[in-house]
Amino acid sequence: MNGLTPVRTARLIASVIALVGMVFLFLERLLSAVLVMAADGVKLGLARYNNFTGRFASQNFAEDKQLLNLLKEVQNLLPSAETALTVFLVISIILFAIALAGFAMPRPFIHVLVAFKLLKWETGDTASEDANESLREVLTKVGNIPLKKIAVPFAVVLAIVVAFFAVSSCHEKVKAASITDSIDEMQQKAIEYMNAQRAFFAKGKVIGNANALQIPDSLSTSTFEYKITGGRFTAVSKVPLENCPAGTKWMVSASTKGIFEKELVLYRSAPKDSACARLTPDFKKLGR
Repeated sequence: MNGLTPVRTARLIASVIALVGMVFLFLERLLSAVLVMAADGVKLGLARYNNFTGRFASQNFAEDKQLLNLLKEVQNLLPSAETALTVFLVISIILFAIALAGFAMPRPFIHVLVAFKLLKWETGDTASEDANESLREVLTKVGNIPLKKIAVPFAVVLAIVVAFFAVSSCHEKVKAASITDSIDEMQQKAIEYMNAQRAFFAKGKVIGNANALQIPDSLSTSTFEYKITGGRFTAVSKVPLENCPAGTKWMVSASTKGIFEKELVLYRSAPKDSACARLTPDFKKLGR
């Protein structure tokens, strides 16, 4: 082993195993980010081909037909990609556990590797007196190791796993809370527009634009892009909101009805995508 002692060899191998575990963990994180972007892209693309113009294009143009088929193929691959995420995470945890065992118990670790014929003892003066031990004898020795010594590395791994899932859970909760706050803010902006339009209409029986209503004609936040054009208020999402793709539009349009007695009519338009509609189930009743 080029002058390496069994303990040093065990720790070197454990370091390599830990490094491989880090690679798998990095791949899991990278694949997770790519998967999110792919899922959003597929939803946005399928939504594009779910309206009249999209269906017409997919039925009459070869490029659109090919793109639609590609989107469906990617959609079918998404569950497999999610499974791969879990597999990569499990592999990384197992590798970290093995590496910790190698660091905590280097001698038993090297004996196990030799017993599995993954390594062999040097011959000659440096040969180990345990070179001819069978796997059963090695496992017996491992079984005689104090429980406290074995428990430490596995407790560390367990703590890492629990911490990972706790952080993931907290991240999801924070993300969900952020989405809820953004939706509430968007609906509040829509209510403010409707209230301003009602107040202006009550004075002159006409619909006002942003300048007349004395509110900004455009506003951008981290989540939504707001615009008031004529008598129309629109809020367009800039980022995916749960399963609702970016670019989704919520709208409030103001119009009048009647000839002698004009009345203000506010039409609220929610997205047709069910994933988006679930975010604002009462949008069409907003401000009533």
